[in-house]
Amino acid sequence: MISHAQLHSRSLIIGWVALLMALVVYCTGLGSDHLATNGDELLYAQIAKLTAASGDLLPLISPVEHHENTKPPLLFWQGILSTGWGAHWKLALLRAPNVLYTLLTAGLLVLIGRVRLNNTMLGLQAALLFLCFFSTYRYGRVFLTSAPETFWLFLPLALLLLHREPRLPSGALWPWIWGGMIGIGLLYKSFALLVPVILTMAVWQLRARGWKIRPFLIGDLWRLTLVAVAALLIFGAWFWLDPEPLKVLRDFVLRENAGKFDTGGGNYLLNLIWGQSSLWRIVVSYPLNAGLLAPAVLALVIDAWRRRHHLGALEVFLWVWMIVLALFFCPPNQRDERYLLPAMPALALLLAVRLGHLPRWVVLITPVASGIIIAGLTGLALMLWYHAGAGRLYPYWTLLVPITGLLLVVEAWIRPHYTRPLLPVSVLLVYFCYAIFLFPLDRGPGLFRGEGVESVAGNEVWVPANFNAREESYAFLLPGAVVRPYDHKGHPPADASMVVISTRLDQPAPEGVILARRLNMIDRFDAAETRDILFGNVPRNLFRWDWLVQQN
Repeated sequence: MISHAQLHSRSLIIGWVALLMALVVYCTGLGSDHLATNGDELLYAQIAKLTAASGDLLPLISPVEHHENTKPPLLFWQGILSTGWGAHWKLALLRAPNVLYTLLTAGLLVLIGRVRLNNTMLGLQAALLFLCFFSTYRYGRVFLTSAPETFWLFLPLALLLLHREPRLPSGALWPWIWGGMIGIGLLYKSFALLVPVILTMAVWQLRARGWKIRPFLIGDLWRLTLVAVAALLIFGAWFWLDPEPLKVLRDFVLRENAGKFDTGGGNYLLNLIWGQSSLWRIVVSYPLNAGLLAPAVLALVIDAWRRRHHLGALEVFLWVWMIVLALFFCPPNQRDERYLLPAMPALALLLAVRLGHLPRWVVLITPVASGIIIAGLTGLALMLWYHAGAGRLYPYWTLLVPITGLLLVVEAWIRPHYTRPLLPVSVLLVYFCYAIFLFPLDRGPGLFRGEGVESVAGNEVWVPANFNAREESYAFLLPGAVVRPYDHKGHPPADASMVVISTRLDQPAPEGVILARRLNMIDRFDAAETRDILFGNVPRNLFRWDWLVQQN
């Protein structure tokens, strides 16, 4: 029988090893064309690239005019600086700062656990759970606003949580410091996010004063007002620095923000309760963002409801932030689980606090599901190996990762005292297995290689695109080429000299002079392709050869 002290010691070791694994997972494959991401990433990359080429930080320049001011400039400035004004145009350099933001957010959770709760293990577990959330894995290491926004909006709240009562420090300078932190977050995403942050801080201040209105109005309201003013002044720098402020007002304030209330001629109340962007999408957003940890999150919500009259102070503060943010995004006609990403660190901390009290069978669902996905990824890798016919795609050592994952799933199943410590490890191994699956797609056969590739530098190359700015992915694969998109279901222009043509693995090479080829994986499917995949024709729809061809 293992003692409590031994279990704590071993859990701590497992936690630090898991954190090391998380660092490897989050820093591996940053240049991959197949990273879990969002279609907007490549559009943002194009905006950063074109703005850098102009030689000025403002105005923002987009290949599509109505996308020029869809986001504030800080993310694009970050991309411009990380790539040396576009001189070193690599996906990994664009993404690396956001990985740092994600890891810093995880570090805040460790700090809260150690300082506020005097429990390093709990803080470490919260950090691991945050890194295990699928939303963090998907949006926390790519060139999107999610990671910086999450860090800068959670940072002032985290600093308040480090005190017994989250009250702003005395002195006229501190509100400006807090407002500065929030303002940077706004300059990554939107001025509108000031509302839920300030409202959350106001509720926290009220509770810290025992819900007494008069002391709050006298001692706190002016501080919160200064916080809001400081944050808006930083965001307002965009309008002051941009040579076309009226265009920013039209594009960002009126179309991008106020436009989220536009029903497009539909019925607002009907859209509120039914459809892809209904109120229910916000209701299920936290479990959806949690991914494989969704069962534990649902159990956490039930647990909190049952204990609603006996919640600890820290739990109350965290739930307030999560609820306020969710309610804030209910009225707009556009609703998405991505909008709630700034509250995911709070959810991770709540889950870490209560994980030991959740039923074991609920926690066990995640390792079991992880084992199934690991087995599926292994089968998919073997399928690619067989159908590509390109020799040995995977080194034999890569088998160690899925084998280790499956063994740890069995360990979590048969040894109850290891189920919870191994929970984040099982999820991280899924992400690790995905990185292993991408091994031949990110290097070797997955890249255009050969002397023929050098000939495209400075020339137009027409490439297949199935989404906005998708052609930019080929700009990273063909350095120096001027990429032009064509519909991936159609044909490139007949007068094009150099083209990329995508074919199924079992199809012959296209006509023309073959300069190079690479293995590719398709990430978007129409209804017919989806049905075909469900009927078992996976390789036919998922994998492709991309041929770099010089047409006659």
